[in-house]
Amino acid sequence: MAFNWQQRGWPEAKADKAALADELRAFRAAFLDAKAALRAPQDPKAVMAALVDEAMTTSAIEGVRVDESVVMSSICKALGMKDVPLGFARDARAEGVAQMVLAVRADWDRPICERLIKEWHAALMANDPRGIAVGEFRAHAEPMRVVRRDAYGEMEVRFEAPPSRMVPMEMARFAEMWKWRATEPDDVALKCAMLHPHFESIHPFEDGNGRVGRALVAKTLAEGLGQPLVLPVSTVIEKCRKDYYEAIHGASQSLDWTEWAKFFIPVLSQTLTSFLAAARFVAAKAEFLSAYESRLSERARAVVLRMFRDGPAGVAAGLSVAKWMRMTKVSKSTAERDIADLVRTGAAVAVGDGSQTRYRLVFGDGESSLQSFGELLPMAMHGTMRDPINDPIKRRILDCIAARPGVNRADLAERTGRSVATVKRAVAALVAAGKIEHRGSKKTGGYYAKEAE
Repeated sequence: MAFNWQQRGWPEAKADKAALADELRAFRAAFLDAKAALRAPQDPKAVMAALVDEAMTTSAIEGVRVDESVVMSSICKALGMKDVPLGFARDARAEGVAQMVLAVRADWDRPICERLIKEWHAALMANDPRGIAVGEFRAHAEPMRVVRRDAYGEMEVRFEAPPSRMVPMEMARFAEMWKWRATEPDDVALKCAMLHPHFESIHPFEDGNGRVGRALVAKTLAEGLGQPLVLPVSTVIEKCRKDYYEAIHGASQSLDWTEWAKFFIPVLSQTLTSFLAAARFVAAKAEFLSAYESRLSERARAVVLRMFRDGPAGVAAGLSVAKWMRMTKVSKSTAERDIADLVRTGAAVAVGDGSQTRYRLVFGDGESSLQSFGELLPMAMHGTMRDPINDPIKRRILDCIAARPGVNRADLAERTGRSVATVKRAVAALVAAGKIEHRGSKKTGGYYAKEAE
């Protein structure tokens, strides 16, 4: 079979909008919810965290491991934040991906054009030690191929992009087709779904095509919402990476992209849902601290801030007397008094009886975090939370912890072969599910299988 760019009608691919009615309806709802949430000011720390997470994940999808401390330091400096953390090492790739996500955020309302795309690539690949063309389209004579090994070890060509001599013409057509601004929900969804495989099929650069292609999707979403954002496109794709590659491979063989769009539009919806969850979490956190922080003891304040630092999963995990003792290094009687004081302030409520009692933070509307934050926890693509045991990366983490109690996140990343950002999310989900717990200090502590309390 000929590849899509070799077929009659290229690059005018099509998608049956009627067949996408359910996917577009769900996207429309998520888009309008996100747009309403953007009426509130964005928290600078939330912006920083989102940029760092997207930078780390878009690299991890391509199998590129970068130093998170370098990414965070670079982004904090660019945002003008105080107390900028120092990067622990020199990492050109980390600096590059940080600069690219910052450029995507800054360029949210610029029309798509060749110059813009080259600038992003130049930021991403600056100081790359391999000597590839930086900020320029590929020009080598060798075919640009996507290959994999089959069950017998033979190389299988999954896709071959247009030859380098065709790239300037193809990218000129790409820019002309997608320079228009989409603002209506259906238009935004369809533009994202169609421009992404178009760009990936051209594969205009020697390296970095996946990262730049996902950045174009994030830019199109931000453009539609009318805000300088970098939405968590890569973070959501990483959860279904294998399905993503199969779906985009299908699009590379045809000019009917309906099935691809049926896969990708829900990815876009989940991207908006994840953004909305983060925005609601930041708002709920601010509301809670405004209502209760002045009434908390110094020790209780430290515990609450620690829970918030771990995000929705950290808050939803709740507290127990044993957990309080570990976090504060106090006796059982002191922990019981501290928690009783927290309940008396109205900041927490007890759930359960006897030794199974847990305590959950309460927000201004009087509902416990179990209900308020249940909707904010990471979900699978179709809106249901993954089983922490059946998810392969979480199962591998549990096996590592069982074999070596007290292992930290960096060691888990090395042992599982996944990025620190991926391990961080998986560990947070396992903590929230009550499967594991952290003991000891932040610097020297580690993770252990959860004991029954």
